[in-house]
Parts: sequence; structure tokens; C-alpha cells
Amino acid sequence: MNLTLLDRDQLEAILLNPSSEAAQPLVCSDNAVVAYLPVPATARDGRLRHVLAAAHELLTRIAAEAIRGRSLIDSPTVMKDFLRVYFAGAERETFVVVFLDANHRVIEVEELFAGTLTQTSVYPREVVKRALHFNAAAVCLSHVHPSSQTEPSRADEALTSALRQALSLIDVRVIDHIIVAANGSSLTSMAERGLL
Repeated sequence: MNLTLLDRDQLEAILLNPSSEAAQPLVCSDNAVVAYLPVPATARDGRLRHVLAAAHELLTRIAAEAIRGRSLIDSPTVMKDFLRVYFAGAERETFVVVFLDANHRVIEVEELFAGTLTQTSVYPREVVKRALHFNAAAVCLSHVHPSSQTEPSRADEALTSALRQALSLIDVRVIDHIIVAANGSSLTSMAERGLL
């Protein structure tokens, strides 16, 4: 069952009415990740993993709804707290873009790319397409480091530079690129570090 395709009622049913749901193996947003996850030792472990994944999916949706329309200029800690929740327990690198209007209010949050334990491929063309789709004036980029090391790598800096250049062609500003530890212990804002 692909949890990202379920609506809120279906996710709540997994959490609140577990007996009505047949025990199924966990399948995350794409099948590639299944190869990286250990096989549950028991059916109970498999069911627990499935329920926890459903809870995390529901929590991230609720958190995304809560920040939609909020200004990030007034409270940058809201974005950081949201990203900690969004990436909690991540087992592979994923790249998220938060699309903002001219007043830096959140229009939408989208996970655009997913990779492996240590890397993900990000395509500037796709980020530009989505920015145009949402008529965004600015974006906040973010990705998770499952290793929990949040120091920006040279690849992170090069990617941010490439995205800034591509987005500047359509008058979209990159306000930050935040790297988050999967365990939520730390995050690094490239803007705060003076790397933007």
C-alpha cells in the first residue's frame, strides 16, 4: 500500500481502527526504498512499521497544512520545526521545496526528488517548472542527511548555486537551503551561514 496515495480518512483508519486494516507490508512513496529496509522479524513488527509510517504521513500532512499561508519572514523557526517533523526518521535522502509568494507566505510544500542513503539527484529544470506552476516568488530548499551530519558539502553548495541561477531567470529567489538531520538533532541553514 502506497501511503502517499491515501486520503486522510484512510490514514486515520490505519491508526484508529487497526483491526479493520489487513496487515500489509510497508511500501513507502516509491518501491525503490523497500530494498533498503530490513525485513520485519515478525508480522507484529511489520504491522507496527506500517502504522508508524501512516502516522508520520498523517503528521507531515497536518504540519504542511498548518504552515500553508504563514509568513516565514516573521517566524523562521516555524519552517525549521516543520522540516524537523517532515524529515523525522528519514532513511534516505529526499529533496523538498517550499514554494513562497511575494510576502514569503507558504504556497505549497513538495518533495520533488528522492534518492538513496547518501545522495539524490536534483534537476533544476523540474524545480523551475514547479515554481512556475505555483507562481512562486521565492523558494526555501531543504534536504535530509540520514547520516545526521548537517554540514553542507561542496555538492550541496554547487547544487544551491545552480538552482539559484536557474530560478533567477524566472525571478524566483532562493531564500534558504536547509539541511536537516534525520534524527532531528540538528539542522543547518545555508543562509544563516552566509552561503547564499
